[in-house]
Order: sequence, then C-alpha cells, then structure tokens
Amino acid sequence: MVHPATRMAPLYQVAIALLLSGCHAFQVSAPTILRTPLFSHRTSTSLLSSATSSPPTLPSQTQHSDDARGAALWLDDVSVYRGPNPVLRGVDWRIEPGQKWAIVGANGAGKSTLLQAIVGQIGVAQGRVFMSPQFQKGIGYLQQTAVAGSNRTVYEEAASGMHALAQAKQDMETALLQANMEAYDTALTKFEALDGYQQDKKIANILSGLGFADPFDIRCDELSGGWQMRVALAKLLLSEPTLCILDEPSNHLDESAKRFLAKYLRDYTGQGSMILVTHDVQLLQTMSNIAELIPGAPTKSLQIYKSCNYDQYLNLKEQRAAAAISEYERNLEIAAKLQAFVDKWGASATKATAAQSRQKQLDKMRKDGLLDDPAMAIVAKRFKPTVVLPKPPKAMGNVLLSLEKALVGHDASKPLVSNVNLKLTQGMKLLIRGPNGSGKSTTLHSLRGSIPLLEGERKENPNLYLGMFTQDLPQELDVNARAVDLVTAHARTGLGGDITISDEKARSAMGRLGLTGEKPLRRIKDLSGGEKARVALAMFTLKPCNLYLFDEVSNHLDHECVEALGDALRHWGDDFGAIVVVSHDEAFCSQLEFTHVATVADGKLVLEQRDACASDWLVGGMAAPKHAADALMSSEPANGQPVATPSAPAPKVVTDPDIRKKLFNAPKRIKKIEQQVAKLEQEVNTADESMLSHGNDLVELNALQKQKDVTSRKIDALMQEWDELESLLAEYS
Repeated sequence: MVHPATRMAPLYQVAIALLLSGCHAFQVSAPTILRTPLFSHRTSTSLLSSATSSPPTLPSQTQHSDDARGAALWLDDVSVYRGPNPVLRGVDWRIEPGQKWAIVGANGAGKSTLLQAIVGQIGVAQGRVFMSPQFQKGIGYLQQTAVAGSNRTVYEEAASGMHALAQAKQDMETALLQANMEAYDTALTKFEALDGYQQDKKIANILSGLGFADPFDIRCDELSGGWQMRVALAKLLLSEPTLCILDEPSNHLDESAKRFLAKYLRDYTGQGSMILVTHDVQLLQTMSNIAELIPGAPTKSLQIYKSCNYDQYLNLKEQRAAAAISEYERNLEIAAKLQAFVDKWGASATKATAAQSRQKQLDKMRKDGLLDDPAMAIVAKRFKPTVVLPKPPKAMGNVLLSLEKALVGHDASKPLVSNVNLKLTQGMKLLIRGPNGSGKSTTLHSLRGSIPLLEGERKENPNLYLGMFTQDLPQELDVNARAVDLVTAHARTGLGGDITISDEKARSAMGRLGLTGEKPLRRIKDLSGGEKARVALAMFTLKPCNLYLFDEVSNHLDHECVEALGDALRHWGDDFGAIVVVSHDEAFCSQLEFTHVATVADGKLVLEQRDACASDWLVGGMAAPKHAADALMSSEPANGQPVATPSAPAPKVVTDPDIRKKLFNAPKRIKKIEQQVAKLEQEVNTADESMLSHGNDLVELNALQKQKDVTSRKIDALMQEWDELESLLAEYS
C-alpha cells in the first residue's frame, strides 16, 4: 500500500508548482501517540489503576517541578503503598540522558507499579519524581495490554506516532497555502533534519521486523489482540519518545519478532532514555544498566547496577552477596575479640583504659550497623518456584483423543487447516509449529472441543481428563474474587474435581509458586499481572489430567515459572499422559523432549516423529510469513465474527548444505558471540582502568594500549560475524 501522505516527491521540487497551480497540499491527520508531560509529584494517595493504552492520569496533588539536577529522570526517596501494604520503599534512582535501563525482579516486586509511578498513573506516598525540562516533551509508554483499538490501517496507525514529522509536514503545507517561502524553507529544513524522506522506509522496516507483511493495509480492528499489541509497539518505536518505557514488550511476539526487537534495542543510540521491564533474557541483554526490585525490602526496594549488562549483573549480584557476608563475618570476629578483651580486663586497674577504648570501638560498630545482618536485598537469592503436577489418571486404551478428516477453522468456505488426521496417544509429547496465523491455536482449540470442527470427527477416550492453559487464562479470572477462593473452587468442581481439597492444600500449591504470606487472600484486581498468571497456574496444577494442552503458556508467566513448568512436564506422565504445546518459546520447548512435531502451513498439518531442533525456530517455522498480509489476521473471532486466515506461501528453500549448516548453528553461535563480546568489552574496561592507574608510566601505557587494540579488533570481528548471521537468519526466516 502506498500511503498518500508520505510517498511523495521532494517537496522543494514541487513547492513552486503548488503555489502556481493553487492546488492543496496533502492532508496530515492529527497525531495521537501518547505524549504526556512529566513532572515532579508528591502525594499521600496510592491509586492503583489497571493497565490501559490511554494517557496517564496525573494525580490531583501533582506539583510541576524541573529540578532533576541534570538527570533525565530522578526518583528521590519514592515509596508507594497498595492499601496498607508497602510495594516500593525508599526508591532512589537517577536515569541520565541516553541511558538504557532494565528493571528486574520477581513477580509482585512492583516493576509495573514503579513504571506507573513514573508516568503519574498512581500516586506516591512519599518522595518525588523529577523530570528534566528537555525530557518533558514526551513520554512513550507501552503497557502490557496496549492494544491499538483503531479502525485505521496498520500503516496509518504506526505512522500516527511520528508527531514531529507530521508537524513539519503540516507547517510546510500551511506555508505553501500562505505563499510564505521563508516559513516553508524553515519547515523544510526541519523535515529534512528529521530524515523525512526516509519515513516510508522506517515504517516498513519496523512493521516488517515485527512480523507484518507489505502492503500494510489491514485494519487494526481486524487483528487479534496480540497483533494489535505489535501495532502499538511499532507506533511507539516510530514516535522516538524522549523517554521510552516498555512493559513486557515481548508478550505475543514470536522468536523472529523478538530477535528484531532485541537488535533494535541493542543498536538504539538515540538521545532519549529507555526503561525496559521484561522476563525475556534476550531483551534484557540489550540494556546497559540494571535496577533490581527486591520484594519486602525493609528500607530500600531498589538495588542499582550501573554500567552493567544482564550477565555482568548476575555475576556482580553474587559478588556483592559474597562480599557482604564475608564483611559481616569479619566484623563479628573483630567484635568478639573486642568483647572478650572488655570482659577479661574491664575491671582491671591496669588495663581499664584499654578496655574502655575497645568498648567504644564496639559501641561504634553497633551504631554504624556493622554488626547487623547483611541486607536481604543484597544476599537474598531469587525465589525458585516449583510446579507439582498430579499423576495422570489411566485411560481405557492407548488413544486419548483423535481428529479424523477434520476441517479446522471458523468458516467452511475459508478453512485454516484441511484433512487433519491426528491421534494423541499415551506418552506422546507434541509440538505444533508454524507461521503466525496459520491455524495453530485454532487447531489446539479444536482438539479441546471449544471450536467445533467444520467437517470430520473428534473422538475422546471415555476416561479423558483434559486440561488447557491458554495465553489469556490469567485475564479471564474474576477480578473481585480472592485468589485462594478461585484456586480452591476450581480444584473442587468440574471434571477431576476433588471436594476434599482444603484451603491449606491450595495455599501450599500457591506457595510453591511464590504466592506466600497474605497474597493468597488478596483480590485478583490487587495482584500484579505476573501474580495473576501464577494464580492461574496454581489452579491448573491441582486437577489430575492425562492430556495437557498449552497455548503460548510463557506469554504472561515469568522465566522462573516457565522453567519450573517445563521441568515438571519433562518428568510428568509415566507413559500414561500426553502433552500438546503451541509456543514460540524455544527455551521452554527445549525442556520437554518432544516425541512428535506437527507443522501447520499451507492449510495442512504434517506430523513427524522426532524432537524439536534449532532449525524449527528459523526456516519458515515460527517466523511470520513476509508476503501474505492475510496471515496477520486473527485465527480467533474478531468482534464476535469469524475471521479466516489463508495459508502463507512456503518459506525460501535452503539448498546449499553450508548455508543450511550455518542456519542450524546460528542461534547457538550468536549466543556464544554475545558472551565473548561481553567478556572482551570487560577486558577493554579493565585496560582503561589500568591505564588510568599507571599515570605517566609510558612503557606500561603503551603495552596496555596494544593489548586494548588487539581486544578491540577481536570485538569488531565478532560483531561483523554477528551481523552476518542476523542477515542470514532474516533472509531465510
């Protein structure tokens, strides 16, 4: 699709013609991207709002202030409460212009709450949030449920975030209509400074990278919620905000789109600052600073790891913990010796003065906190959740569920998958893969029976106990119910329900997932998004099933929970249960040791008896098709109406064995390169520090410079190889 507002000849070539002819220039629609001036606010209220795509509502007690003291953003002793319970305490945090920060922490630690406090969606109980005047121009905030909700096309919605460029075009149009060439020249200069002639290319690159296909003329309201999230993400990236805040942007992204987003974030060098909340390690590794939120910290909720990537953060956290414990134990030894001397010689006439001196040292150590236990924020390890699944009930016969000559879809005239013949047997672990929109989720729901077959037959074992965990399950929970009540009600009712399940057993299942203390007693609306997902998982684990269906289970569960679920499923079944998985999470799938892989593409389902391999995630497997716009349309009903998805064209065929080998090994090689580059960059930093410490020692400085040059050349070579591998993956995905 060629958008008339952007596909134009250079305006300085047509300006005179427009003036002479009197014709009207193109119309520019008003920009609608979220742009909220930031502020300093201090309020005693704590208003927890739900995540929406609407602009933040500033607290009524907000006071404007520009005293950021040179920082782009400064949080000064900020605390936030949820009712009587503290969520954040004493947060001190400075974000400088151009810095990229990742916020990490367990579910419920307050990551999304911190973002909402920054943009003013909720009030702070104490402290202030300051924003530099330069950064008050605009903020881009992608929330976890930021669907576009627009009736414009994908292209139009994405382009609507480019405010400065739209304003420059509008100024040019106004100048032309007023025959004001001086104003036109000023507007044209601004347009060119904003790289306006490359607008088309920028939009196409972002949309293509996120999985959309050219022409980008699908209407947003025809897309599923996941694809609308991608539109919102594209719109935000194109808006180039002064402060870019991303809350779980990888939700609903496949591996290809995640790789694109990771590369975009890694290569981002703009003047704006960035804050990222995600459980995706690939994205975390693109940030250069880490802020860790510690749930339940008594004083300071936020631990800062400046100029530190994610891998370095993990190592530094361990080093801090070891150093804190070592220092604490050393202080205890010193205190014990001082106390022993005081006890022995305190009453001695000859050594009373020495004893008093040591008593003062001991008192000072206590006053300075040197004898206090190390802060839990430093030494505590992240809670590791565990998932315990009931043993599968035994079925009658080997086949648990089957589809015979099934026609899958919503409309018989436009089926998604035809002639499906599939038998799910005991001990079977099946991965369903394929391009987005090919019908994977619809096939899974047809197996469940929630979407009727258009043709064919679905047969159940008489003793089938089926459980399904969908990507939307956490959002379907009753927001007014207590978490523990939902878990116990689910466990006691329906097929496989057990009325003897006690609240204690339900809370034990929740506790294994990190929902401890009073969290099970909270209402769903008072839990974070990650905690809601854990409640849904706890419900799931209390009913015995012999067939589990999983639809993008990792979209709302954090990394630790996904890993725990994968570990439980790997050892579950005893050859009596079966598993069917639709997922773009390669790490999760690698845990399960599949017995079969089914590929859904070109309107067909092809079953193979094998485990998943690396190439399944690259060559036409999980990546979105590049030449079929219809493949972007939801395979689920939109606005209550069925939406069919034609199949995508076959992926580019790899015939060269060397290229095939490179493609197969590319993901592992890229991960290795990332580790090598991080290590070499640390060597460069060490060399820089050594050069500073050696002052005027020219011989040593020369040796260090040579060492640094060799290391830098190694980094350049690795980065070049990295780019080549990324280009190869992009070409054949």
